[in-house]
Amino acid sequence: MNLLIKSVKFKIPLGIIVTGLIAIICFSLWGFLAPFSPVIVGFEKKETARAVIYFHKGVDISIFEKLDVDRIVAENEDFHGLKYKEKVEIFACGSDAEKRRFTFSNARFTSMPIYGRIYVAFRAKKESEEGKIHLRTYIKHELSHTLLFHNMSLFAAVKYPGWLMEGIAVYNADQMGIDNYFSKKEVFKSIKSGIFLSPNDFGTILGHNQKAVDLLAIDNKWWFVYSEFACIVDDLIIRYGKEKFILFMKTLLNGHDSGKAFNDTYGIEFKEYIESIKNQN
Repeated sequence: MNLLIKSVKFKIPLGIIVTGLIAIICFSLWGFLAPFSPVIVGFEKKETARAVIYFHKGVDISIFEKLDVDRIVAENEDFHGLKYKEKVEIFACGSDAEKRRFTFSNARFTSMPIYGRIYVAFRAKKESEEGKIHLRTYIKHELSHTLLFHNMSLFAAVKYPGWLMEGIAVYNADQMGIDNYFSKKEVFKSIKSGIFLSPNDFGTILGHNQKAVDLLAIDNKWWFVYSEFACIVDDLIIRYGKEKFILFMKTLLNGHDSGKAFNDTYGIEFKEYIESIKNQN
């Protein structure tokens, strides 16, 4: 008996295909894919030699113009020993909701991988104008992330240790003790009392161990955590020198295992080094 096997062809209605394509285009231009799109719509722009500031028509961006972003760019390149691959891009969002739509984050400032675009929430602009936060410090922080993103692949970005990325940014921006961030003295006082977040619990840009953060018995948890990581960067530079630190930072731009890179650079296991931080007097 012959068995006839007939191929089954599935046809997707043209309407569904068109709708899907429209949805992708919309998300790419106005939604969560916009940070990764080469096309930017819906914004006016003001360019400098090293930066592009995007804003909505009629919005006052003088507070951004006063920052002298070109100078911050040069300062960051000098500290990191790296170069930006293209002009940095800063988006002054028209609302906090718009910023969330682009980044899925409620933070005041967010730098996104690949292009390293920085999205600024509306409340951050308002608080800056009211003198409640130091805009230059935050932008310098985010531009540190941008510089790293410009010099690594997306694969390396999702592996890059979050503690190191944030620690570099806070340290480079001299952010400890500014706008609720803990000072170095306050960090080590907290550590001495038993408050400490293991850097590995911070994960990567893909996520962190929220439970470990929640267990920290301290107010302003995030300001403490970011300052803690800056203290680790500070300690590495003091103990071993900036040259070794920059070597470690750059090694991870290629997607290398962070534990092995740390051991190869400093001759000590990362876990052992962290214990020495916790036991400092």
